Amino acid sequence: MGERRFCYKCMEKFDMDQHICPHCGFDDTTPHNAMYITPGTVLRDRYLVGVLLEYNGEGATYMGYDISTSCKVMLREYMPINLCTRVKGRATISVNYNNLAKYKAFMAEYTELNKSLARLRNNSNINPVLDMFAENNTTYTVFEYINGVKVLDYLKENAGELSWEQVSKIFPPLFTTIGILHNAGIIHRAISPETIYITDKGELKLSGFCVSAVRTANAGLEYELFKGYAAPEQYSASSSSRQGSWTDVYGVCALLYRALTGCMPVDSVTRMQHDDLCEPAMLNKSIPAHVSRVIMEGMNLAGRDRIQTITELVTRLFEQPPNVRPAFEQAHVDSYANEPVRQAAPVYQQPQQQAPPPPQYYQQPPQQPYYQNDDDYDEYSYEKVNTVDRIKVPIIIGILLLAILLIIVVFFMKTFVNSGDDESDSSSSSISSNIVTTEAGFTTADSSMPDTEMPDLVGKFYSLTEEKYKDYFKFEVEYEFDNETDPDVILEQDVKAGETVKQYTVVKLKVSKGKEGANIPPYEGLTVSQYENELRKAGITNYSKVKSSQTWGTPNSITQLMVDAKVVAPGTYYSNKDSKKLIVYYLPEDAQVTPTTKATEAQQQVITTTAQAVVTQAPETTSPPPVVTTPPPTDPPVVDPPPVIEPTEPATTPEYGEW
Repeated sequence: MGERRFCYKCMEKFDMDQHICPHCGFDDTTPHNAMYITPGTVLRDRYLVGVLLEYNGEGATYMGYDISTSCKVMLREYMPINLCTRVKGRATISVNYNNLAKYKAFMAEYTELNKSLARLRNNSNINPVLDMFAENNTTYTVFEYINGVKVLDYLKENAGELSWEQVSKIFPPLFTTIGILHNAGIIHRAISPETIYITDKGELKLSGFCVSAVRTANAGLEYELFKGYAAPEQYSASSSSRQGSWTDVYGVCALLYRALTGCMPVDSVTRMQHDDLCEPAMLNKSIPAHVSRVIMEGMNLAGRDRIQTITELVTRLFEQPPNVRPAFEQAHVDSYANEPVRQAAPVYQQPQQQAPPPPQYYQQPPQQPYYQNDDDYDEYSYEKVNTVDRIKVPIIIGILLLAILLIIVVFFMKTFVNSGDDESDSSSSSISSNIVTTEAGFTTADSSMPDTEMPDLVGKFYSLTEEKYKDYFKFEVEYEFDNETDPDVILEQDVKAGETVKQYTVVKLKVSKGKEGANIPPYEGLTVSQYENELRKAGITNYSKVKSSQTWGTPNSITQLMVDAKVVAPGTYYSNKDSKKLIVYYLPEDAQVTPTTKATEAQQQVITTTAQAVVTQAPETTSPPPVVTTPPPTDPPVVDPPPVIEPTEPATTPEYGEW
């Protein structure tokens, strides 16, 4: 067997001469997103980086392999995409000076969050933190690899829903873990079928921990909220929208709603405008009445009126109070209780006078699971002696069920050809067309639905947006210069956010090309990558790098700048609108040069003359010809030789967030 290498997707080894992994089918020639780490990079001389698994406004998660322990891991990189960028071709992150304070503040919060999680690594329901280190101007967290599937996929494999008996066996350890997190001061804010895994052993593991700004709208980072599971206070960053343990209570109850009914709950933003969320027991009659009522109380839109703690929620879920009736039945009983004529009718006395003594086997009082007390039970039973009253409720229910059945039949007849979704929700989801909206996250559409909701794209990076929404919309892009906006940022969209459109609708976007122009920054003392960062900060994007054949200077440094075959000095105004590129000549890191500070005046004359001649012919692809290293054959004045200076190491970017 020949030399073997790792598959960057499953981290299994296969033969070096193959390109398709025989284990998972991954093609190693698949291009990767340049904004994220190149697969095959090794961090801290220990962790092999694989493919990108997921990303959000806080950072990215990669498949990984711990070389020292020979096991799979998950690598989390702090990288807020609206505050920083990656140096091209390297793992190093570059931070704009104007964003440095925010970058460091959020990284400190990220570090403290993961330190707190590391202290809870013995909890089997939390994906444990194995290691944490600072490198490439950012912070990395190493998590244990989870051998399991997301709860969302698990539900799809189980007819879309679970019974209360199944839920009551699987979920209690997770509820206990969430309570422990709250006691440690950690609010998750993203409890959903997308952030909880179920392992091969049937255990639930909670993941998806992020800094609070990612789980709150307009809080400084690009936010990620899971539609249907995010509490209403998460859609506002104002001080009046307080978040706490009750925020996670909403997420847990929404998760139970989804697991027990097979239907995703209506998102809280829509409910704030028109709340028509159906009680779980109306969608699935097998759900215990008290569980249905508790779930609805846990999803109360007002945080102060919601169940406040996980402990209270669990107590009310599993310590069933006697004589509890579902809300939609309780309203029917109350309608009888408010009729005094019926209560005064003499029919009450007749059964009591003629009732025979109870037999021996009736000594124990019968169970009355739906009534508040014995008086309510007797009153409700006697009032139903009227034949019309006895049969009118079943008749109404029968008519409603028949109507629902007809709606379901018509719906499936119309959508049978287009039906192709992996998850087949129960027929009760047709009761309300706005119950099932989306299934994955805040920005994911259900492929079985013909319509999808248009997100707000203004202010986001187009390169990331295109990748994120490529399965839902088709984008037509018009680029224009904007002095106030960074390059690649979306300025306008022709379809308004929140509008419901057909899937694959063409959306026209205006995207910033950056500034119209700027003064060329100085390059003295900067490495090539550092100078590229300076050019980007200044807003100059129309430039090309050309290797210089100069034989003196410092490796990995800039030697000269030219525009239209003319040497230009730093500080000169450069227009991005001009078709003439800025040519940046540089010495590579492996250049063999004479370590002098700068060329003599005669040598510099030769450099300028020859470079102009070469650039005139091919300014973008041709390097200057070899430079004469001796002065022209004249009698130059006698001068002291230039001082010899040792080559300096390339400047490095300081690291932040070490702990």
